[in-house]
Amino acid sequence: MMLPPAILDLEVAPPDRRRVRVWLPLFLLWPLALVLVVLALVCTVLTDFVLIVIGQRYHHYTVLLVRSLGVMCETRGMVVRINNGTTTVNMTVR
Repeated sequence: MMLPPAILDLEVAPPDRRRVRVWLPLFLLWPLALVLVVLALVCTVLTDFVLIVIGQRYHHYTVLLVRSLGVMCETRGMVVRINNGTTTVNMTVR
């Protein structure tokens, strides 16, 4: 089952300072995201339907929305590490 990311773990380690680690609970945004996704899904279905009815080129907006949600869910487990010689930034999406 594909679920969107739940926690973003961000760690910044500047030189000559103590490292800073922050956990951002993304699961708190899920209810808001659900409302926005349902609204966007209704709009894209209506847009696709209107484009079919008036005979214009069909753009598949609904498919675009569903696949972009799939890409968002696939970011779970992503690890990004940036080191420029002076500062280190580590980001983990869980």
